[in-house]
Amino acid sequence: MKARLYDGDADARAMAMFALEWLLKLLHPAMPHVTEEIWSHLPSRQTRLIVAQWPEAGDESEAGALELVQEYAQVFRRSGVVPKLDGDAERIFAAVVKPDRAPQGRNGNVDAERERLRGEVARSEKMLANDRFVANAPAEVVAAERDKLDRYRRELDAIGG
Repeated sequence: MKARLYDGDADARAMAMFALEWLLKLLHPAMPHVTEEIWSHLPSRQTRLIVAQWPEAGDESEAGALELVQEYAQVFRRSGVVPKLDGDAERIFAAVVKPDRAPQGRNGNVDAERERLRGEVARSEKMLANDRFVANAPAEVVAAERDKLDRYRRELDAIGG
């Protein structure tokens, strides 16, 4: 995101400004003097921060879309494969990740990524099918392996695997 800010990307600037304003509003009760001073230097401020509208909680679908985009952005950055998304997740992914501007281009080696993920799924399933592993390993290790298996399956679904 930093590179996009330095390049003058309007979408990146708007997102950074939104995040800064939101953060200042949340920090204001704990740090009123500092946040008010920063707020006063932001462009187009008509009111003081102390009377600015408190951030509203978003609905659950927005948070879910953002989490999905974060996960799929990791898939894209690792493999260059653009996941299959729809609705808000697709819009957010395109605006934030900008896959068409990535150095590796769009849709890296999809087949290789599918094969890698299938291997990871098979490995995790084999570990979790081993009763001795499940019984003897620390609970957090088993839970972590289950989480990895779920993540690998979601990533595989994301690229149409």
